[in-house]
Amino acid sequence: MKILIGITQNIDATRKSITAQHKDLRTSTEAGPFKTRKEALNWQNFMMNRRDNYEEFKTACPASSEAYWFGITMESSEVH
Repeated sequence: MKILIGITQNIDATRKSITAQHKDLRTSTEAGPFKTRKEALNWQNFMMNRRDNYEEFKTACPASSEAYWFGITMESSEVH
């Protein structure tokens, strides 16, 4: 099993984009809201240091200084 992890300001659009790219995904964690990108990255780094089967994904959503940040993990049965 692999777990995709990333941060975003638009959790719905990110979930839709990631599930379109990978089959057999389901959301396992949504964290936040975080006030800053740095706080969201701290959460992501904390999670990635806990296990070695995370794979980071990048979002194409533009950043807004006024929007909150969220962390998301998506679980897949694919093995990498």
